[in-house]
Amino acid sequence: MASTLESRISIERKLDFQTLKAFFPAVFGTVVEYYDYTLYGFCASLLAAQFFPSDNETVALLKTFGVFLTGSFAKPFGAMLFGYIGDRYGRSISLKISMLGIAIPTTCIGLLPTYQDIGWIAPLLLLICRILQGILTGGEADSVRVFVYESFFKNKPCFANSLTGVAMFIGIYVASLASSWIMQTADPNFYWRLPFVFGGILGVIVFWLRFYMHETAEFMNYLDKQERHKMASDSLFNLLVKNRRIIFIAILFCGASGGTYHFYLVFLGRYLSSTLQILDPEVAARMTSHAILIFTLCIPLAAFLADRFGLTRIIKMFFRVLLITLGLNIWMILKGAMPLWLMGATAGIIACYQAPMYTLLMQKISVGERCRCLSVGHTIGSLLFSGSAPLISLWLWQQTEIAIIPFIYFGLLALMGFLGVVVLQARG
Repeated sequence: MASTLESRISIERKLDFQTLKAFFPAVFGTVVEYYDYTLYGFCASLLAAQFFPSDNETVALLKTFGVFLTGSFAKPFGAMLFGYIGDRYGRSISLKISMLGIAIPTTCIGLLPTYQDIGWIAPLLLLICRILQGILTGGEADSVRVFVYESFFKNKPCFANSLTGVAMFIGIYVASLASSWIMQTADPNFYWRLPFVFGGILGVIVFWLRFYMHETAEFMNYLDKQERHKMASDSLFNLLVKNRRIIFIAILFCGASGGTYHFYLVFLGRYLSSTLQILDPEVAARMTSHAILIFTLCIPLAAFLADRFGLTRIIKMFFRVLLITLGLNIWMILKGAMPLWLMGATAGIIACYQAPMYTLLMQKISVGERCRCLSVGHTIGSLLFSGSAPLISLWLWQQTEIAIIPFIYFGLLALMGFLGVVVLQARG
């Protein structure tokens, strides 16, 4: 009896060690992935000059954001591919494949010849790299969320998910710092390449580390109860029909989350500096970096509150607060200013509003369909509302030349998350 107990304790300790050993490559890989993927957005003005030369700065920037948007268009393909792999073969296998994939196009972007070197082929190659990034990010992001959700802090699910969110935005924050550093160098038109090459090298390192990752216990228990040939066998159409309500809510949540983020922490700095000329470009880049840091720090705080007081209650509460800060943002834009405190406060409130959404979704999806449903809902929401937010916002300003019009669009994006909670509660 004692021998059996000691053997069981030994196995549990081994599993705990394996779980902890899997944590670092999973979360650090998310840092690298989001660094690689969002670096393009932060370097948009520099890339516009290199790949889309034009006498009109706004037109060149529009073309660059257009390529940015293609990454979101490519995400559903990655979602279908890696969602299937995650539900059929395991979350860890999906993460190993996708990490190497995203490292390759990121490195290639940093090594591409410019428009001056090879003409129209240069923006074509940039487009191909961005599409590959979108495909691989579409599968990677949600597989990491599911892996962490199923592996850590089961009694605090929102906090577990917040670790993934923190990792994502650390990557984004580092990307914004890299962009800010480029702007301060003596020759930004040369040094913009270095952060992309560096990101690709980190991706290869994480790919190697992920070979030590083991599958989640929740998925392994699911394997024990299912015949392998029945797993992930539903067609995409059957999956969508069977889970249409939760996928629709995922689209609303992820559209609100990604859209508000891309507007406020990717688009806004460039809009205030290049378009409205309210801020100096270096000041705008620095303010954006600080806002992203505040956003990141607020994610675990919101997760703690959500686990303590309820996910839907926190989403609703911070949606109302976000409406107030939106009014303050519009007021300051009309005055021709944007103070750092307001940008930071708004970023923190957006984080608190978004943090519980993915956990709420994963709780409602069965283990065998979790990767696919979350990925499909996430990437459709991203396709429609996230990556398109900078392009649509800039287009709205071009059509109206009313400075606050993009902020109205931001408010509509935020409203979608609230509507998702309403739909979720409509039938319990």
